[in-house]
Amino acid sequence: MSRTVKITELEKQLLLRIDSSDLVEIDKVKRYVALVKQTRKLQTEINKHGVLTKTVNGSQEFMKANPAIKDLNSLTKTLISLEKSIKFEMINPPVLNEDKKDNDEPEVSDLY
Repeated sequence: MSRTVKITELEKQLLLRIDSSDLVEIDKVKRYVALVKQTRKLQTEINKHGVLTKTVNGSQEFMKANPAIKDLNSLTKTLISLEKSIKFEMINPPVLNEDKKDNDEPEVSDLY
């Protein structure tokens, strides 16, 4: 079952995965977290008011798309772009065996 990730936990994890001496990367993480907060607020508003809103213009009444959807889509694109630009470090990088070469001879079990 999925649960909502707490903003503080998200920020902690992101900060652990970057170079803490790189101020640009720290700023990117802070901006990312701020965008996540805005995204959640917009999603709450969409959930509350629906994807369609009723507009009254004089004697006319009509339904139109909730403007928050456009804002949410824009923020989502920005989040994805920002996430791609953050230089994450690998957690527990794989240990490479220096003794083996890529072109090792096949083992007997590989031949049958």
